[in-house]
Amino acid sequence: MKGQMTDKKIVSVSMKKRIALVATAFILFFVILVGRIAYLSIVQHDYYSARASSQQLRDTIVSAERGVIYDRNMNILARSATVWTVALVPVRIEEDEVDLISNYLSEKLDVPYEYVKERCVGDGYYSIIKRKVDKPIVDDILAFIEKEELAGITFTQDTKRYYPYGNFASQLLGFVGTDNNGLYGLESYYDSYLSGISGRILTAVNAHGNNMYYEHESVTEAVDGYSLVLTIDEVIQHTLEKALEDACRQHNVKNYACGIIMNAKTGAILAMSTKPDFNPNDPLTITDEKTLLSLEEITDQDEYLDALSAAQYSQWTNRAISDIYEPGSVFKVVTASAALETGTSTLDSQFYCSGAQQVYEDIVMHCAYLPGHGMQNFAEATMHSCNPAFIQMGQALGRHNFYNYFKGYGLTERTGVDLPGEANSVYYTEENMGIVELASCSYGQSNAITPIQMTTAFAACVNGGYLMQPYVVSQVLDSDGNIVEQHEPEMKRQVISKETSSEMCQILEKLVEETNGQNAYVAGYRIGGKSGTGEKLNGQEGEFVASFCAFAPADDPEIVCLILVDGARSYSIYGGVIVAPIVASVMADVLPYLGVEAVYSDDEMDNVEVYVPNVMDYALTSAYAQLQKRGLEYEVVGSGTQVVGMYPYDGTPVAKGSVVYLYTDESEPKVIEVPDFTNQSLSYVQSVCKSIGLNLKAIGANATGAVVVSQAIAPGESVRVGSVIEVDFINKNLND
Repeated sequence: MKGQMTDKKIVSVSMKKRIALVATAFILFFVILVGRIAYLSIVQHDYYSARASSQQLRDTIVSAERGVIYDRNMNILARSATVWTVALVPVRIEEDEVDLISNYLSEKLDVPYEYVKERCVGDGYYSIIKRKVDKPIVDDILAFIEKEELAGITFTQDTKRYYPYGNFASQLLGFVGTDNNGLYGLESYYDSYLSGISGRILTAVNAHGNNMYYEHESVTEAVDGYSLVLTIDEVIQHTLEKALEDACRQHNVKNYACGIIMNAKTGAILAMSTKPDFNPNDPLTITDEKTLLSLEEITDQDEYLDALSAAQYSQWTNRAISDIYEPGSVFKVVTASAALETGTSTLDSQFYCSGAQQVYEDIVMHCAYLPGHGMQNFAEATMHSCNPAFIQMGQALGRHNFYNYFKGYGLTERTGVDLPGEANSVYYTEENMGIVELASCSYGQSNAITPIQMTTAFAACVNGGYLMQPYVVSQVLDSDGNIVEQHEPEMKRQVISKETSSEMCQILEKLVEETNGQNAYVAGYRIGGKSGTGEKLNGQEGEFVASFCAFAPADDPEIVCLILVDGARSYSIYGGVIVAPIVASVMADVLPYLGVEAVYSDDEMDNVEVYVPNVMDYALTSAYAQLQKRGLEYEVVGSGTQVVGMYPYDGTPVAKGSVVYLYTDESEPKVIEVPDFTNQSLSYVQSVCKSIGLNLKAIGANATGAVVVSQAIAPGESVRVGSVIEVDFINKNLND
């Protein structure tokens, strides 16, 4: 009995221990649980609250509509359109749908099959397949979804930038990235204006990830970006771009050609371009054939990628504002106007040129005309573009005056044009300019400036002396078309007097009429200008930048046009020979477009184009009278008395004195072979054309000593008698 009592005591003690142990464990577990709950609810409250919200709410960004870019006539140069991002919701895709979806989307969206298949599997709710998908493709996918009763394909609205004119003004406009942020050009400079403010849609989702619309949705509307109205004129821009393309092709330009057309009075940029260029709709693709060929020759992968990246950056670069060059003789307008303004030289000043000028001890600088110009006055020295004369002019001016006017013309600082990537000049200051540096700087070497700096300085020289702020954007509009900002012309300062400016205009007009600028002549228009050939900064032999800067009308300048080519491989290195005719072609198109009326001299009237009148079915005597009214000659083919056929046809533009062949029966037209007129004079070409029955359209033929450099109809080609052949004449003997 006593033993049993002892056993019960032992069991009772053991039971109490177990109970105590369980109770302790329970209390400990409870304390840990409470602690964990406290930790999660207090310490990690923000983290888990955010995770819960992410599972219970879907936040969708709504892209703002990017602003439109217009030219000055409200033609659209860049716009945005609605596109979609196509994505998958893997948790909603059944196993037997994977191949179906992968096959269809890989083909429709042009993405790899395996790429789509990988994204069909998993427990995610959003896996992007392709961005920037256009509406027609989205419509096809929607039809596919409906047909196959699929739930795992979704769309998010986005915007895509379009440039309707392709390569047009590409470096000026720039382009946007995949996120619609501006990367280059105006798209970058005015990105904060154009981009707008994105909106968002906050939508509650259920346990299956489906949207719970309306009563569980919060919407913040997107604010569309502002639009830009440019000073650029689409017609003038196209004219400039075509001229630069012609320059690159005709003169086998190694590096690039660029140009600027500016309103001389306001600083508004009417056109700006660099060739080669690119298509902003596909900015990564190289469009220049020479560059593509050079890339194809690279076999090393790393070297190829480096070269490709460099080529892409090069084609995006707006060299009209980002490259510096030694302007050569175009710069002489700065030296000449400063000399006149300070009185250190006058129109009566005399300058002697022997073909060379000793500058300092054994340092001799040469004239482009090696025999020398002899004694010449100020206007003659400028028209001859005589280096020794300008060295003498610079010495009389002195480094203090020279530097002050160099600075006054804005050549020591960026112009501040509203475009990204503008470079600054590299120049000698007054302190570090010695007698040798002053000599070379006086005729446009040693100092390096940008094309936009040269254009604004040239405009100031001829517009009355006013240095204007160049600009590209004239207005900023909100989404309702209201004007938010208006950019007005801004004068920085007056550099020279109106009198000095007027004297420079007269000299530069005579330069085009009589001397080194003859190839820039356009019949009926008063054009002034200056050519230039600057040696490259790298000093490599044979590396030059040829340029020509023109203005018109010479008595009241409206526009200034600068065109330069870097690395021409042609029959001349001089801007007055290879660039002046290109400037002339631009002026011949732009001036009539701007409403500048042509006024012809008596000599010019003899070469003015007329249109062939319609004399079909006329009696010969009546046909003769109509042709004679237009200053046209005629030749009758056949023995009839009534016109039954004519060539050139009515409406054809021809020079006065051209011959119209009148057919009075069914005679077969005579066919002739076009001669090779290369390097022949105007008088020779006129004589040959008249003798064989061709009508001549001579371009640039006013220049004394001009010869043929190209003809529109190739030598040896057979044409009908009476055909009009366009022939380009250039004086190759000019220099800068």
